[in-house]
Amino acid sequence: MSVRTAATEAVSLLLPVECVGCGRWDVSLCEECEAVLRRRPVRCEQQTVLLSGAGTRPVLPTWSVGPYRGVLRATVLGWKTHRRSDIAPRVLRAAADVAAQWSADPDLRELLGDEPCVVVVPAPSGWRRRLARRLVVGDLADAVARGLASGAPGPRELLVADVLRRRGGPAHQAGTGARGRVVNRDGTVRCRAGLPAEMAVLLVDDVVTTGATLSACAEAVRAAGGRPVAAFTLASTESPTGSGRALRGAR
Repeated sequence: MSVRTAATEAVSLLLPVECVGCGRWDVSLCEECEAVLRRRPVRCEQQTVLLSGAGTRPVLPTWSVGPYRGVLRATVLGWKTHRRSDIAPRVLRAAADVAAQWSADPDLRELLGDEPCVVVVPAPSGWRRRLARRLVVGDLADAVARGLASGAPGPRELLVADVLRRRGGPAHQAGTGARGRVVNRDGTVRCRAGLPAEMAVLLVDDVVTTGATLSACAEAVRAAGGRPVAAFTLASTESPTGSGRALRGAR
């Protein structure tokens, strides 16, 4: 156990626990806030805007649990920054349950077809997270794979492969505009191992904003011989163009 984790747990014994989503006391994640994590995932790629020069890039079919705001934003932030490590097991269980629902989505089933094997690939973590062994997106990919395996009949084999790495560029996209996000991720993701030719790949990330990271991941997968099919994220932000279109089917 790290010193930081031990200190966090010690403080939690002295201070009242509060819900990471709504602030309710004496519970780390209340039932109402956890229900937000368990909503049926919906298509959200129409929310992303990938700028490249004067045009746009195609965006991978992407699903998310909901908009990156309110309870969902607070919960994802608390989990991914390890400020609230106590909620990690519940976030991951919820993600697995949501992925089981996703497995029955007709759009996803059509995209996968009768693939005998599918590889679930997490977006790359920065070197600081790797050194600290805080691979939250890797943990999320594991949960998604478990959920898919327990859901509707699908591929006979599901593998998780943490094969993507960053090779330069900033570690974080926060505070960067839409065009800057694309520039930041251009050519900065590589696949450290070859993939079987045309192997179907599902990408996983925590949040999608412009789609720049997922696009860079998809390009790296194609360069390694794989075939990116779709992506899953916990949350998606509204389009930076201000279009204001709601997530299809979101509640």
